Amino acid sequence: MQDDKIKDLLSGTTLKASDNLKYRIMHQIEAEKALAPKKATASRFPLENMLSIFGIMYALIAVVGLVVYFTSGAESLLSAVFYIPALSIASICMMFWAISVFDDKRRSEHKSK
Repeated sequence: MQDDKIKDLLSGTTLKASDNLKYRIMHQIEAEKALAPKKATASRFPLENMLSIFGIMYALIAVVGLVVYFTSGAESLLSAVFYIPALSIASICMMFWAISVFDDKRRSEHKSK
């Protein structure tokens, strides 16, 4: 019985928020959301990354081949003068591609958390 009386007494003292206050609070929340920095959702397509790296690799090998051909002749394209730089370029590009794939995978796992 006393609990009911206490509740009745306290219910009259509670403050009710006006509609204007509710509007201002909602406006403030929306403004903060609009100004908050957004996370980048765009991720690189793996095939695009692979095509760019291997495209550069084949272009470099072609340039080395042309330089060797014009300086030493066609026979030198079958010798170590051409194969060593070509294999070096290919191995460096393969390592760069593997690192970029690993990094893209790590970033995508980090974003999903």
